[in-house]
Amino acid sequence: MLASVATKISETAELRARRLLAQGIARNLGDPVAAAQWMLAVQAQNYNAGKAQLALRSADPSGDIAAGRIVRTWSQRGTHHFLAAEDAEWMMQLCHPRIERAAEKRRAGLQLSAVQFETAKHTLLDALRDGPVSRPEAYELFAAAGVDPEGGRGPHILRSVGSCGGVVQAPRNGNIERFMLVEHLTQDSADFEGDAALAELARRYILSRGPVTAQDLAWWAGITVSDAKRGVRAALAGRGATDFVEIELAGGKYLMGAYQLEYSDTDFAAALAAEYRLPAFDEYLMGYKDRSAQLPRELVAEVGPTKNGLVHPFTVLDGVVTGRR
Repeated sequence: MLASVATKISETAELRARRLLAQGIARNLGDPVAAAQWMLAVQAQNYNAGKAQLALRSADPSGDIAAGRIVRTWSQRGTHHFLAAEDAEWMMQLCHPRIERAAEKRRAGLQLSAVQFETAKHTLLDALRDGPVSRPEAYELFAAAGVDPEGGRGPHILRSVGSCGGVVQAPRNGNIERFMLVEHLTQDSADFEGDAALAELARRYILSRGPVTAQDLAWWAGITVSDAKRGVRAALAGRGATDFVEIELAGGKYLMGAYQLEYSDTDFAAALAAEYRLPAFDEYLMGYKDRSAQLPRELVAEVGPTKNGLVHPFTVLDGVVTGRR
């Protein structure tokens, strides 16, 4: 059984404060690798904005990215994220299948046959066995194998192959993206699969984003609500009965880490009093399906997510988005 918070909390301000604290916006998460491990994944569609997310929660992650301790890949929702190196493979394997089914449906419109895709995929994987391959080099390999990378086919192939579980981005050469095999990383990959992977996903998400719902988790990870609920149930089993609590506030029921019971009104006030200048695609917005507690409806068009998926850098005061920065 879940432990319960004795007093019903109705203030949305407390919901915002708890999320600011959980995410490491209102507190420091330690070194960049520790921050990446705690957050599990931070959106890095914009490379520098992804780095800025980790930096504001810890310190400059450039050295850890250069050393391969933090890697960038398409871990979920077909979108770039930064993760601790040991978490990249199991997260991709868990979240990739649903994204790949959607990608397969797009290939006819790209005039990319199943045979061509498989040819390009194996051509790239074969080349990666000898070391990192840059994006321009990958396109040259595809062309040499008879698969034209123009017309959006090159980016599509890299996104699909780069999220299947075996490939991540290597440290950049200047601004040029490079790709490498997971097996060439110096860190061993964590060993999670099946329900154990779902449980670890749910556990880390609840701890780092709570208060949250299963619907928030499903959106964030790009999995079904059914799988999200199964992951939550698995996370709550055993030690999870004491790791997590259920909380009611603003008329909703949420899950969060039990460690949050130690926070006081003083902690909430301090978290809400500070003004935060957050980068594009920050997890304070992207970490939830329902962002209404922190993002006023009238600012969605200005800040995002826009209809084409953009999220601009933004400012936060009292835990509420006040506009672009």
